[in-house]
Amino acid sequence: MAIERINAQIANQLPPAWMSRATASSRQSAAMANSTEIKKMLGEPIPQVVNPKDLPAHIARFFAKGGLLERLRQKLALISKKKGGKFLPAKNTIACVDEDDNVYVGIEFLEKYSDDNDLIAGIMAHEWGHMLSEDQPNIDWQKMTMDQLLEMRRSEEADADGFSGRAMYLMGYDPQHMIDFLNKNDQLRKTKKIPNHKYHNHATRRAILIESYNAQARSMESAKRLFDKKDNTGPKIGRIIGMG
Repeated sequence: MAIERINAQIANQLPPAWMSRATASSRQSAAMANSTEIKKMLGEPIPQVVNPKDLPAHIARFFAKGGLLERLRQKLALISKKKGGKFLPAKNTIACVDEDDNVYVGIEFLEKYSDDNDLIAGIMAHEWGHMLSEDQPNIDWQKMTMDQLLEMRRSEEADADGFSGRAMYLMGYDPQHMIDFLNKNDQLRKTKKIPNHKYHNHATRRAILIESYNAQARSMESAKRLFDKKDNTGPKIGRIIGMG
């Protein structure tokens, strides 16, 4: 289930679609879902989209045809069989994905990390991981406690990190850039004493990224030994990395 996904159809910026569905059957639950604290804990409002015409040239190039985001889409689509929706420049976010697979990419994030393709690739792969999530059947949302909802959210984020680690190996990017970025954000939260409800702690996320990256590497090495006696890069991985 895509817990990070935001519902682009809700004009008043409710929490993600999963939370809206969970609270739809009672007024009390709906009021809970609209509370600021619940939004902060469980989901993000729809980011403010920026008109591409208003972007400075060095940021607009990320969204242009043949730009980094489109190249990453081609790689991630090949890996995941998910084409994804639009890339939308947005304010006050790093990145997030909605229920139509549109990816909102923070212009402040791109401004700060415009030279770090490894980090941008890791973040985009994480969002692609959310696209691959599926609804969990037979859940009685009204009987779930807040702790259970939070645990489900953390599990969703862990799955997205797992996909990101594997995808970074297949795309030829270094996961350490994303690990360092997460560590920096973790330290900032601790300094400001901001509670972390949505994600596992940094050590766990780091371990997931490293292990998933290494697991994909082992898988590729095993495949090469089995099917490629010349020890050449397989056609699919070669094609992905060769996209630039």
